[in-house]
Amino acid sequence: MEAIFDSIRLAHIVIGFTGLAAFWVPVLSRKGGEIHRKAGYVFEWSAYFITASAVFNALGRGIVAILGGAPLAGNEQSFGFLLFLAYLGIVTFAAVRHGVLSIRRKDLLALRSPFHMGIAVASILGSVLVVAYALAVWSDVSIVLLALSPIGVVQGREMIAQMTRPQTERMAWYYAHMGNMLGAGIAFHTAFAVFGSNRIFDYELPGAWRIVPWILPAAIGMPAGYVLESKYRRRFGEPRRGKRREATASA
Repeated sequence: MEAIFDSIRLAHIVIGFTGLAAFWVPVLSRKGGEIHRKAGYVFEWSAYFITASAVFNALGRGIVAILGGAPLAGNEQSFGFLLFLAYLGIVTFAAVRHGVLSIRRKDLLALRSPFHMGIAVASILGSVLVVAYALAVWSDVSIVLLALSPIGVVQGREMIAQMTRPQTERMAWYYAHMGNMLGAGIAFHTAFAVFGSNRIFDYELPGAWRIVPWILPAAIGMPAGYVLESKYRRRFGEPRRGKRREATASA
């Protein structure tokens, strides 16, 4: 069984690097162009593979460890890492799927289906499970789990809202595509920063600095996403998110 896990892990690393590189091509290339679409396709299927492999490996290793008699006491951080990997896989899959379907159908209400609603709910439930574990089994990784767990709740609720409420904005599908693909990119970079970069560059951060790789991609990516969305809202002649909510509330 260990050989299977190792083989999937190796493929996960290789395809993960492929997806990480492919993510930047649509960001830097002309939007909607052939290069953008082809690189986006590579990123999409890289994301599908690494999310499936992350969930399989994380849950599989956890189950094997439990069946093998590994106690939770003394292994809180290891089990926390496995849980986080599975959660990150679910959230990333949901973001990529929602982002891809948004631009293909250009109608967020048309995205509603039992499967798509299911992955939105899974993102929320994943967050709840991560929070429950972090609080019930406190360890060095609990603070990180609590800090990153709201992502699934926010994402899942936004997906459900977009699938069930008529959108008043002409380009709502575009903002959904852009925001979700950026969110998936943040997940890719978080996984690389936490699990990959230290193995490649052979470094170890001391003390509290260990939390930096966990939060740095989100700390950079989320403000960048707000700036990017504001740019395209100006281009399309639509108000910024905050202004739109104020206008809706006043109406």
